Amino acid sequence: MKADFYVSPDGNDNWSGRLECPNASKTDGPFATLTRARDAVREMKERGLKKDFLVLIRGGTYYLRETIVFSLEDSAPDGHKITYAAYPGEEPVFSSGVKISGWKELGRNRPEGLSEMAAAHVWVANVPEPLNRFYTLYDGDRRLPRARSNGFNPTEPPLPWDFLYQKNPEPFYTLAFPKGAIKNWENLEDVEIVIRPNVPFTMNILPLESVDEDRCLARTSVPGGYPLRVVTGGIKSGEKTVWVENVLEALDTPGEWVLNSRERKIYLWPIRDEPGDQIYAPCLTELVRVEGDIDFDGPTDTPVRGIVFKGLTFTQADRKVVTKDDVAIQHDWEMIDKGDALLRFRGAEDCAVENCRFTNSGGSGIRLDLYCQRIRVVGNEISHLGGSGILLIGYGPGTKDVNKQNEIMNNHIHHCGEIYWHSHGIVIWQSGENRVAHNCIHHMPRKGILLSGARPWFFDPDRGTIREIAKSIRWHEIKNSEAVKACAKRIGWDRDPEVREWPELMPYLHARNNIVEYNELYRCGEILGDGAIINITGAGEGNIIRRNYIHHIFNPNLHGVIRIDDFQRGTLIEENVIFKTNSFGGALVLRHENYAVNNVVCDARPGCYIWIGWRPFDGSRIVGNIFFHPGKEQEFYASTGALDVFQHLGRMEEGEIDRNIYYNLKSPDKPTVLEKLHAVGHEKNGAYTDPLFIDWENGDFRLKPDSPALKMGIKSIDLRNVGLTKRHTDSHKN
Repeated sequence: MKADFYVSPDGNDNWSGRLECPNASKTDGPFATLTRARDAVREMKERGLKKDFLVLIRGGTYYLRETIVFSLEDSAPDGHKITYAAYPGEEPVFSSGVKISGWKELGRNRPEGLSEMAAAHVWVANVPEPLNRFYTLYDGDRRLPRARSNGFNPTEPPLPWDFLYQKNPEPFYTLAFPKGAIKNWENLEDVEIVIRPNVPFTMNILPLESVDEDRCLARTSVPGGYPLRVVTGGIKSGEKTVWVENVLEALDTPGEWVLNSRERKIYLWPIRDEPGDQIYAPCLTELVRVEGDIDFDGPTDTPVRGIVFKGLTFTQADRKVVTKDDVAIQHDWEMIDKGDALLRFRGAEDCAVENCRFTNSGGSGIRLDLYCQRIRVVGNEISHLGGSGILLIGYGPGTKDVNKQNEIMNNHIHHCGEIYWHSHGIVIWQSGENRVAHNCIHHMPRKGILLSGARPWFFDPDRGTIREIAKSIRWHEIKNSEAVKACAKRIGWDRDPEVREWPELMPYLHARNNIVEYNELYRCGEILGDGAIINITGAGEGNIIRRNYIHHIFNPNLHGVIRIDDFQRGTLIEENVIFKTNSFGGALVLRHENYAVNNVVCDARPGCYIWIGWRPFDGSRIVGNIFFHPGKEQEFYASTGALDVFQHLGRMEEGEIDRNIYYNLKSPDKPTVLEKLHAVGHEKNGAYTDPLFIDWENGDFRLKPDSPALKMGIKSIDLRNVGLTKRHTDSHKN
């Protein structure tokens, strides 16, 4: 394959870059860096050359000390592409790792706090330049865990949800702890607490500012997303929700490490007998950024165009550090406009990321921030990250709607969220008209796919002290802002109103008209409570969730598998299969005016096939679904509290529950669910009968030719088209 320029670890930036390898006299050959190749393409464009450009990158590792930035002058000529690709058959790797060398055994020089037992195994090295403080460490292709103390719980009870309006910031900064759990360590600036604050669905990593050991009070230098209190529900019995990281007295396990930035020393208990020569610390949080001209508060951005990355590997960057100035999306899960991904687009269009690998790093994989349109993220493997897989995060609620029409397709996302447990496989926040298809997402601590915007109460400028969403509202763009503020105050945080009560807000919710289809998700939602595997909330209208296969979801503290969460309308959930889940909140969760049509739920928790709850339900449709339980339990509909779900459904005015099939394999002659639904005016055409799947026990939910479901107009669902396509799997074998 002929390229315009070549890059090689054995190259030289003073050479022409036009030869694949240096010649025998070593006088010419490829460049040594991607930065030099980028500049060479710039020079050719400046001479007026308008064509497709190709830069081929030879295999080997390229250690970066600065983020490589592609700006407006790096855009492709109109109608063309500039591609930075792996040389055929080779794997170029980009890393920000700085090698840690000069390791020495501690011997008798045991530092204060380190146990005598640990001192016999721990080695120490000086922190090299250009490193200062870092938060992750790598041994080859493995991220090493920081030293972590035993867990404990806060000693103050949780605050009620009115903390959303509290003006007192102290609960977000102050942690009351059991005696001796936190100390006033000498290098306190290096110490962080990891906490699940007040709620079961998020976590924070916060630096300590001060510790009063006598009063058992610690103060953080950055606020938590929620009060630093006991978690309200959604956790396992006896589970501890706080621990301390990066203190020597917690260094007690092979693989763990501690950084003392004041002394510029790093302590490591190596996995093997000694550290070896593959210990690296990261010096960057993002490796490559494609960045246009962003006018954050203004109406118009100018994007970079036409850049393609293909076949490259990105690894060993640091995790994000939350600051006081950060503004978060829903529940503090991600920060808006934050440089914490291996590859970031910030003001770009018509670009692509194809068949790349993002692995073994502290932050997220790929971010599409603010203005991003027609970006293709296709055929990538994203794994073993501290954060999320792929993020599409637009501007806050306002009229500036410029993150859209992107394609997230055929990506294999797994084992992410290894540091921040609330991280998701794919996040779509204030981003619309995207297609998310044929991805495989598994082994995630939180959601697989999130579609989110802003719930009404965040449009209240009196929102207290929390970081979540409110500060992202673009008030200068919102017409009739006083009416919007009044709507937010009228709704409040403690009431879920009828759909008709929040129309003033809908024009500013941009995560609309997304299509999420043909994705396979399993073993997601494995750690944190609440939430669902595909979750849609405050996202605007017109979203379609169809033909996805979600299976083997085992966390009883989940609130659903496919869930319509608060303040969501006009969403179609169609032809999905949910197989094997013990979620207590329901396999399908529906509220407001949304539609569940022609889905299959099989082998869910008894009584949790479809969850209604106390929220308004008028206008919903539950039509043509199959609810198949392999046991004898009779309940399919779930409710909360003292609410009788069938009485609730009887009060449903403008909606429809009909033509669904229910069946308990071990009690085929007792259709009590239909009797209850008939009594409240539903399921006039429903049936209690075996739908006759071809082989449900082995995941084949196609319907046999004589299935009664087919006669009722229910479509057969063929899962053979779901998940990764052959093109993706073949590309990663080569």
